[in-house]
Amino acid sequence: MAEYYNMVLNEDELRWFFEHSIEKPLAYESYMITLACRGKKLTDAERDYTKVGSRGEMMREELIRCRGGLNQDWNFDIYRQAFYAYNCDKRSLLTTAGVPYPEHALVVYSVVNPTNEIDCIEDTFEHYNKERKNLTSAILRGSQPGIQDHLVKMPKVFEHMKSCHASHTSRRIWLDFDMDIKKEFRVSDVFEKSYGALHMAGEKLFGRGNFAIIKTSGGYHTLVRKKCLTFNPNNFLKAVIDEAVSTGFSLSDYVDEFVANDSAHKSKDGNNVIKRSALIPTPGCRQYDSYPVVINKEDFE
Repeated sequence: MAEYYNMVLNEDELRWFFEHSIEKPLAYESYMITLACRGKKLTDAERDYTKVGSRGEMMREELIRCRGGLNQDWNFDIYRQAFYAYNCDKRSLLTTAGVPYPEHALVVYSVVNPTNEIDCIEDTFEHYNKERKNLTSAILRGSQPGIQDHLVKMPKVFEHMKSCHASHTSRRIWLDFDMDIKKEFRVSDVFEKSYGALHMAGEKLFGRGNFAIIKTSGGYHTLVRKKCLTFNPNNFLKAVIDEAVSTGFSLSDYVDEFVANDSAHKSKDGNNVIKRSALIPTPGCRQYDSYPVVINKEDFE
């Protein structure tokens, strides 16, 4: 009897996330989601059996666009269908060893800012032209190994487009702040105090309804409306730490990493490195044996 992956664990949570965080994409935009297996969640025996590396694997991207041609239809049914595509027969999604991925190591990621599809196409054709020139050069040199190498690469050119969607952001609707709590401190008391500092700082700097705090297995992702960020994002990171200290909680002692993810900023401020736009674990969808939850929903009422 067939076994199926189960990736949507709470549809109501996914619906709330869609209704409050995901804006309708423009005609040339899409949203990308992807399924990943995290090697750090596997034992040595499981990694040996599945052949999944210690860093894990990214598999099966899905793109979500408006439908209906010129009508540009957009609703939750269109959005959630992409996530349910991951509830597939386990035989259709196998590791290089030919075995199913362990569900306790799987996570569904989302890009919360829409992708510019035109930029992705331009990037892909640029990549194609580079490969075509390399093939022509190998032919002119009479290099049989070079010709063979580029003949193998050429049919795979459009796979390059898959890697474009996370980096070619169209509109910056949200900025993501990622707080990773040290593994040994992932207990309810630390989570509660960390949330309190995040919420107090967010309310003071941005106002209620302008930031969503997503509790994950390892910490928090805080999505802040980009229009509210009229200052260096590192100021929010500092404000959260200061709020915690004001209550007698030394947040820095419990946090492994606290960063702002946005490719528009490349600066560094101490240990707070501002990185490229990141994927977030999707509320309501599998993250290992549970699912992320937006825990300040009342702010949006």
